Amino acid sequence: MTSITQALALYDMAGQIERLRFQLRALPPAPAIPDLDSVTAQVHSLAGILTAVSDQVSHRLGLSSADAKKAVVVYSAALVPLGEAMTELGRLQAEVTFFNFTTYPRYHNSPSDLERQLRYVNEIITGCRDAADEALEVAADELQAAAVELAHPPARVQAATPARTPRPVNSAQANPAPATPPSAAAPRAVKSR
Repeated sequence: MTSITQALALYDMAGQIERLRFQLRALPPAPAIPDLDSVTAQVHSLAGILTAVSDQVSHRLGLSSADAKKAVVVYSAALVPLGEAMTELGRLQAEVTFFNFTTYPRYHNSPSDLERQLRYVNEIITGCRDAADEALEVAADELQAAAVELAHPPARVQAATPARTPRPVNSAQANPAPATPPSAAAPRAVKSR
């Protein structure tokens, strides 16, 4: 696999994580309790991403190129924040499930107790959502940074670019006067009346 192919695979994985972050942020804010189906779908999406990252590690372990080895390191490093995000999403799913099937039926006749339980659950849900979003952001950033590095390795970029002229140092050199158009530079003939 070329470094560009490796970089594209990393970008694709980072894109999947960013889409999941978008879906996570689309969940209704407190005091609403997120829909259990939505949360479950996000848990399944993250499980798919974790599986894909794990598969990428397994696939690239057999490759001997330096780019493949870099990709293995990056994918392996991404597993940590993805695992943390899975823990937080799993806890969020458990809290929503517990509230819907245990807490609400138990306290629906006691509005003050239900409101207290709702505040407690909302604090947990908000904390889990924020922690999962932060972990997903870390994973996506790591994958994107590695993709940029693989797509544009410093040595290759430096060797491929021609030598440049040095940049001007003082402000007078930095802002040269605008070029005079050729028509303005040539003297005009004066018409006589």
